[in-house]
Amino acid sequence: MTFSDERDEALRRAAERFLRRRGLPERRDEGAPWSPGFFGLERVARFREGSAGARRSVLEGCAASLLAESWFIERCGVTFCAKMTLLAETLDEKRLFALVGADEATHSAWLEPWIADRKGEADPFNRFIAGLVDTGGAQPLVFLMQVVLEGFGIVHYGGLGAACLDPALAATLKQMAQDEAMHHAAGLAVFHAKRLSAPDRRFLAESAHAFLEMIRNGPQAVVGALDRAIGIEDRSDAAGVFENLGTEAASAEKLGQLRRLMARPDMDWLIDELEQKGLFTPCTPAECSRVYVAAR
Repeated sequence: MTFSDERDEALRRAAERFLRRRGLPERRDEGAPWSPGFFGLERVARFREGSAGARRSVLEGCAASLLAESWFIERCGVTFCAKMTLLAETLDEKRLFALVGADEATHSAWLEPWIADRKGEADPFNRFIAGLVDTGGAQPLVFLMQVVLEGFGIVHYGGLGAACLDPALAATLKQMAQDEAMHHAAGLAVFHAKRLSAPDRRFLAESAHAFLEMIRNGPQAVVGALDRAIGIEDRSDAAGVFENLGTEAASAEKLGQLRRLMARPDMDWLIDELEQKGLFTPCTPAECSRVYVAAR
């Protein structure tokens, strides 16, 4: 074992001592964590007509993408909190971000038993979040990462936990949803819209634009999992899959949640700008298909 390997092992053991205080879940191999209905796949004919192995591959792909995204976001949360702790102006604020960061580190460790490829390439959404953390200032980041993203996580993780078929993972996700509520409340306490500078406002508007555009484009990962396991022929075929998945209704619900989270006092300028660009309106199945085929 090299010095680097020994050091990594020592760090892992040291971290686990802290993590044991809140418990470490154990993965149970009991099949896919979510049913086809959770992803809307039962409405897609090519999924229903696929072989048992193909259907299993689609479900595994959907679950892997969903869990990898959550795991990566929690890891970005650790970096975000470390940055915010250094930027904090008071001891109370430093303590707050250090406590939130400890939760984020715990969440990422909790999810690891379900992450098969921990060295895999991040998807576009994950890369976008990592870029925000690297380049954003304190107030814009608090708004995006805690007020909006952590607020969205309350419903997101709660829904994942409620529908999860794996008891250990379900309990983990439900606890994460409870923690997200505290993180969101912390963000509301720290964020002050009147402290946003002109560059901060530009950063917020551009970042929110990019974020909402991804939500508008529908369940790209689900369509990708179906394509890899069963196959999608062309743009028209993909559009039919997006339509069967009910992409417009699902995206509209998420966009409505995000609009409500962004509608903080003195943030009307942001809502107005995003609405003028149609960013709270979901893409049609044909538009989602165009995005998918272009990136395939």
